[in-house]
Amino acid sequence: MENKISENVEDLLAASQIYKFLSTCLLEPNKEALDLLNNKEYIEEVKSCLGQHGNGELSETFNELQEGLKNADVETLTQGYRDTFGGATVAMDCPPYEMYFSGSHIWQQTQDLSDISGFYKAYGLEMEDDQTSGRRWDHIAIELEFLHFMTYKLAYAIENHGEEEQESCLSGKKKFLTAHIGRWIHAFATSVSKKSPEAFYRHAAKLANSFVHIEMKKLNVDAEEIDEYQGNEPDYLQRLEGKSASACDSCMDEEEYA
Repeated sequence: MENKISENVEDLLAASQIYKFLSTCLLEPNKEALDLLNNKEYIEEVKSCLGQHGNGELSETFNELQEGLKNADVETLTQGYRDTFGGATVAMDCPPYEMYFSGSHIWQQTQDLSDISGFYKAYGLEMEDDQTSGRRWDHIAIELEFLHFMTYKLAYAIENHGEEEQESCLSGKKKFLTAHIGRWIHAFATSVSKKSPEAFYRHAAKLANSFVHIEMKKLNVDAEEIDEYQGNEPDYLQRLEGKSASACDSCMDEEEYA
């Protein structure tokens, strides 16, 4: 195989669980998500999964994240989320979308969006057209959920399929880390640490950044990383007729991407 499978199924399932947890933390909260994050059995399972990866830094950040959940309710976390990432408009100093971190030229944004969509479709995933949820395909939480899916799919392929399917899953995961989330997650976490008034989101972003980099190192993935977000608004927002510089985050759906 071109990409040697060195991880065992147990480690892959643990990593998949961590990605899913991180995705849940970085979506706008609701009661169901908060109930899950306050479920002691679930949190102990995530903690155990983290213990199989990385070092003490992950455990320390996870403990801090748990502290941030104490006495938190949906209203408090929702306000913290919107203060950090924006609500009806994207927070220009801390956006949760890859396109704000990628190249400022329209051709680069078009190419990146098409590439992300292509990854999802290639592995049988279709994004729902839901402009009210903020679940755009370049959202940090959606990209983390895709890695959850790919990591689980790789574990399943090892147990149930041949080398071709395993190679496809591993190659897709590595390419996605290289071309997308691995490029911007450090800059994203830095922005959250500077901007968010809510400790929970600062620790969630830090944990996501640390874990993704542990995965990249393990898989020998080297991404051309963005050091820090420069506050460049995507050109396609600027070009929308009648839209201001703080155009709403669903406006991208008014554009067509081939």
